[in-house]
Amino acid sequence: MPPKDPSTSPKLEQGRLLARRLYDLKVSQLEKLTEQDRKTYLADFPLLGVTEYNDVLRQVIEAKKAEQTQVGWFSIPHDITVLVFVLCVCFTDLRTAIIAGIAVLVLLESLFQTYYNPRLYPVLGSLVWLTYPAYVLLAWVLYSRGMAWYWIAVVVIGAWGGTFLAGIVARLPMQSIIRARAEASKQKAEEKSKQRPK
Repeated sequence: MPPKDPSTSPKLEQGRLLARRLYDLKVSQLEKLTEQDRKTYLADFPLLGVTEYNDVLRQVIEAKKAEQTQVGWFSIPHDITVLVFVLCVCFTDLRTAIIAGIAVLVLLESLFQTYYNPRLYPVLGSLVWLTYPAYVLLAWVLYSRGMAWYWIAVVVIGAWGGTFLAGIVARLPMQSIIRARAEASKQKAEEKSKQRPK
C-alpha cells in the first residue's frame, strides 16, 4: 500500500482554506482578531486546533507583511529620484535636474529590480515622507525664480506622476533580462532532466 501524501490530508486542506480566508483581511485586522473571531474560525474549520490556528494566522501575517515590503521596495527609486530632482532644481536649473533625475531613476530601477533587502526597507521606505515637503520646496524655488503658477503646477505634477511613468518604462529592460534568464534556467533544467539516465 503506497504511503499517504500528507499534502492531501483534510487537516492540511482546512489549514489552506483558513489561510485563504485570512489573507483577504488587512494586516491591522489580522493583528486585532479577538477570541470570539478565533472561536468562529475554529468552528468553521473543526479539524484545526488552537495551535494550528495560531500558526496559520502567524504565517499569513508574515506573508502579508513581506508582500507589503516588496511592493514598497519597488517604490523607493521613485522617492529617491524625486529628492534628487528637487535638490538639483535648488542648486542648478530645471534642465540639469531632469537629466539627473532620469539618470538616477534608470540606475535605481535596475538596481532595485535585481537586489532586495528587507532590512534596508524601513530606512529607505521612510523617504516617502520627505517627498511631500520636497514638492513644496520645489514649488517655492520655482516661484522664487519667477516661474508662472501654472508652469509650477506642471513641474510638480510631472515630478510626481512623471517619475512613476518613467519608472515603469525604466523597469522594462531589466524585467526582460530577468525573464530571459529565468527561461534559460528553466530550459537548462529541462535539458538536464532529459539527459539523466532512467
